[in-house]
Amino acid sequence: MAVAQGTCPSCGAPIEFSVGASIAKVCPFCNATVVRSDRGLENLGKVAAIANTPSLIAIGDIGTLGGRAFEVLGRVQLDHGQGPWDEYYVSFDHGAAWGWLAYAQGQWIVSSEAPGVPIPARASLELEQDVALGAERYRVAEIKTGTITSAEGELPEAFPPGFRRQYADLFAPQNGFATLDYGDGSAAPTAFIGRVFSEPDMVVTQLGERSSQKVQTKDIRCPACGGDIPKLAGERSQRIGCPYCGAVSDIALQQVVAQQERAMRAPEIPVGSRGNIEGVEWVCIAYMRRSTEFDGERFTWEEYLLFSQPIGFRWLVKDEGQWSWVTPVNGSELDLSAMPRRVRWGGKAFSVRNQNSARVDYVLGEVYWKCEVGETTGVMDFIHGRDVLSREAGPGEVRWSHSAPVPWALLKNAFGIHTGRTLPPPPPRSGLRIATLLGTLTLGVLLSCSLVTCGGCNTDRPYVGNSYGEVARSYPRSYSGVFPSRSTGSSSSSGSSSYRGGSSSYSGGK
Repeated sequence: MAVAQGTCPSCGAPIEFSVGASIAKVCPFCNATVVRSDRGLENLGKVAAIANTPSLIAIGDIGTLGGRAFEVLGRVQLDHGQGPWDEYYVSFDHGAAWGWLAYAQGQWIVSSEAPGVPIPARASLELEQDVALGAERYRVAEIKTGTITSAEGELPEAFPPGFRRQYADLFAPQNGFATLDYGDGSAAPTAFIGRVFSEPDMVVTQLGERSSQKVQTKDIRCPACGGDIPKLAGERSQRIGCPYCGAVSDIALQQVVAQQERAMRAPEIPVGSRGNIEGVEWVCIAYMRRSTEFDGERFTWEEYLLFSQPIGFRWLVKDEGQWSWVTPVNGSELDLSAMPRRVRWGGKAFSVRNQNSARVDYVLGEVYWKCEVGETTGVMDFIHGRDVLSREAGPGEVRWSHSAPVPWALLKNAFGIHTGRTLPPPPPRSGLRIATLLGTLTLGVLLSCSLVTCGGCNTDRPYVGNSYGEVARSYPRSYSGVFPSRSTGSSSSSGSSSYRGGSSSYSGGK
């Protein structure tokens, strides 16, 4: 039952508001932002069309998250400059409460407004700083600004396109999450506090309309060569490296963002192959080559992105002939008091081994962030025996991961790998079509949660703020051992499983 209704001041179409928290609604007929006030319904102007971003939910869907009933009422799209991401306005418990919902790297993040919580000034925040919000301690993982590009459905306030919002994302132990929303700085900030949930915690009944562009397909069309590439991760991927021509494309925008040569050899774990590890079925959805430079020489290693719906995303890394299994680490659960010499996690002390930078050299298959060939991030590795904690940082964000050695024989048997593998042939000539090639976009979102190359590190420099000293010289590393026990890992970075990108969380409605 609608709590308020009327007609659109722009086109005269009927307008209804489902819950009392809804202040604005984008007219589905003319895209005008209609705001309700004590003076009635007002027209604040039209918004741009919603970009066709990958999404698992839509306005009108209902379901449960962690057993709590919700309904999707609206959506806001924001952009860092590499393409939009979505935040969904939802009502909980049949309209009794509201909050924001987002999907990132195999997990869901939900947050609701927490009025009265003291919030530090944005200028005082630093990455990995501990912040008390109520009775809980949170750790800053991301400090950024997002620009609102569009919206649809009901909203808790009017969101003018082009409005820039400053925010900070924080995590707490046991899957805690918070966003500090500073808006444009003209009003008091607001805290939104919530949790991270794994994908199986979400049960959705698809009642909302899906546009023709959202019709489920089994393939992704490469805009460069026209080849049809099997879709492996549903509506969860952002970009794809074409196995036929090598072009890296934005899946939603159907635009080429980088050109690279077609791979000269097939990855050892072919993209699209499926394997069963400890009772969990994984599909390899992407292959990457990354590298670092030392004394004018470049050292490379390989990374494989795996996906399993019950768990999310994980990475396998091959470095110097040795394989490692990588899982995310909730940065708030680390003891960083002795940084940069050592960190403590899980009751163990990890000593710094190296500090360097890592570059993306090649991408094949689907990835869940706005991946850029050539993007570089700062990395540090800390070791305890054969276990490694890795810290990867870029502008405005930092993430952690844990890796442990895994024998190749186990992986080979799990994925049924045989010799004589070949790359896929080029697509038929009839499938080719001309596409406009775009220049490479600005450096993409942060890569994280992976192993990096190594060597010695200057550990005599003190830890000051967020600086861990100069980048140290390093060499490739290698490990060997047994496969780690199955674990879903702690949440980190917008609920990421193996975080490489920053979906950035936005909790609007302030």
